[in-house]
Amino acid sequence: MKYRKLIWACLLAMALPLAQADAQFEDPRVLGGTLIRDLRPIYDNQEEAHPSGVKVAQSGLIFLNFPADARRAALGDAGVGLLGDGPGAVFLNPGMLGFAHQREVFFTHAEWIANTKHDVGGVVAQFQGIPGSFALGFITHDSGSINGTAINADPTSIGFTETGTFSTTDYAISGGWGFQITDRFSVGAMLRMAHQELPLPGNQSADLNAIAVDLGTYFNTGFRNMVLAMSIRNFSEEKEYQRERFELPRAYRLGLVIDAISMYGSTPVPHHFDILAEIDSPIDFDERWLFGAEYRYKRPDQSIGFALRGGYKMNHDTEDYSFGGGINFSNEDGRGVRADYAYKHFTSEFFDAVQMFTVAVTF
Repeated sequence: MKYRKLIWACLLAMALPLAQADAQFEDPRVLGGTLIRDLRPIYDNQEEAHPSGVKVAQSGLIFLNFPADARRAALGDAGVGLLGDGPGAVFLNPGMLGFAHQREVFFTHAEWIANTKHDVGGVVAQFQGIPGSFALGFITHDSGSINGTAINADPTSIGFTETGTFSTTDYAISGGWGFQITDRFSVGAMLRMAHQELPLPGNQSADLNAIAVDLGTYFNTGFRNMVLAMSIRNFSEEKEYQRERFELPRAYRLGLVIDAISMYGSTPVPHHFDILAEIDSPIDFDERWLFGAEYRYKRPDQSIGFALRGGYKMNHDTEDYSFGGGINFSNEDGRGVRADYAYKHFTSEFFDAVQMFTVAVTF
């Protein structure tokens, strides 16, 4: 009974921020005390006079919201309740750390959009005598060379002067812990420090440091391996950068994982087929629906297995479908090597497709 009450309390605590999400648009501090929904449209008859619940792109350090591993990238970024690897527990739902029973080191590389590079790595470990699992992770994002300009007030000019090229420094370091409360329910938290540096003229620079928290829960319902999971990511205070205030890319995620083979009444060995459906509520966009499917095959008496994956995003401005696969070598204890690949399609008029690779070692 006490475990049941604790489980419901944790689920309620995770769900409350979702119910309060629209409150951010009624903050009287916005625009000097004027509510967004009370503003007069810039162009008459071009938009609603009193929009309600409209989200705009008001977040910074957006690299914190990029996918952390090829497995979930292939699943349309779904996987808040998908066990079996370290990246999902470290960067998407720390509640899954409670069910991470092996040590793991992982690394992800992506040639991201607009000729940028995105790298992610981390480690998950357990310590004797201490319940649960601990994790460390890092993110680096290389924006490449950016053309700099400065305003030119000369009326005979084109309005700006080129100042050469520059590059930004973007990285984040995370650490956290997750543990099981029962044999089917776990909770976890991650603390993250993010840094961004933007060079200024005259050998100056503008630095920004931010502290964020991730919270997550994982719950196996006990009904044929059906899973419910929730997470809050990048929860932080409002930051100010060069006189402009913004928040980190906070997002709420609620997901369902259906073990299709168990649901059919069969034992999911050696075939595994999971169907994922999730709702993602970011601070800087409307709610998105994420769908994914993963088929895995591995016989208990063999050391090699493989996986095929596909996913789709609904109500996304630039992304739609994705697919990929993976291969793993492991012994009877589950120790071995895993490699995953993902192809993410972007709307062609904006960006080219992105490919991601993840390698992991369990020991």
